[in-house]
Amino acid sequence: MPALNKVQLIGHLGRDPETRFTPKGKKVCHFTLAVNRPGAAEPDWFKIEAWEKLGEICQQYLAK
Repeated sequence: MPALNKVQLIGHLGRDPETRFTPKGKKVCHFTLAVNRPGAAEPDWFKIEAWEKLGEICQQYLAK
């Protein structure tokens, strides 16, 4: 059985989420997130993908 890790990122949106569809019609939402670490000069940037229902929720509630 494959391992599953849970990660929680708290930061600032780099831009508003964008929703696209795969060739098979699945919905996917993309956005970037900047996370500031104590003592670091620059934030760490993460590219986030949210699929299906979670992507719909991100598109509805997240805005820069």
